[in-house]
Amino acid sequence: MSAAHAQGPLQMSGEKAAPLVRDAFASSYGQALADEFGKALGKAADPACLGAKKIAVADLRQRGLDLMVKRGTRMLEQSTSLIDSKAYDEKFAAAGGRSASSELVQLANDTDVKRYRELERPIRLTAVLDAVFEQFDRYAESARIKIAPVSPLADGNDALLAKDPTEASEKALKDFVATHQPPSLQRYLKLSENAADATTAAVNTDQAEKTGPATFFRGVEADLAELCIH
Repeated sequence: MSAAHAQGPLQMSGEKAAPLVRDAFASSYGQALADEFGKALGKAADPACLGAKKIAVADLRQRGLDLMVKRGTRMLEQSTSLIDSKAYDEKFAAAGGRSASSELVQLANDTDVKRYRELERPIRLTAVLDAVFEQFDRYAESARIKIAPVSPLADGNDALLAKDPTEASEKALKDFVATHQPPSLQRYLKLSENAADATTAAVNTDQAEKTGPATFFRGVEADLAELCIH
């Protein structure tokens, strides 16, 4: 899961990075990942250092969660900055019509669209979580930070993968669309597709090619050192 893929929903929905990341980590899957990260921190932390700093191992879970919310927010903000807003508006208008942006906002108030977005929400939040931990794990490996990977795809954690809501949410969406096909929802889905395409086309490719885990997590060593991980 790329950071660019995760930031797409921000451009399309107008959501801010900070509340989106907080909601992601507040979800059941987000809490499960926070538990896993807390375990990884506990195993990697120097016991003597923890004792000297009077940090209980049990406290590492919340500290780790706070760290990832902060860094994840920064990651999405930096990823979103790769999108040329003017180019996005032009490409979206060209595909969806001059009033596409305002129409998409208005459609969000439609009853069927609201229900669709509720069913889709876990997928969006999971995309954010997966991107954050994938980028962190990749940076930790390249920087030789001695901490176990958290992403279930990285370490083959089947128990954690089983908590990923994506598959169930996708099925619920498919079933919903199969039984609800009002013009408002069809238009919303079409505009959402147009917005996603416009987002991809508006990314500054030169900057994107230079963007990677180090862009988002460089300097995290200092944060981890505060948690006795060296």
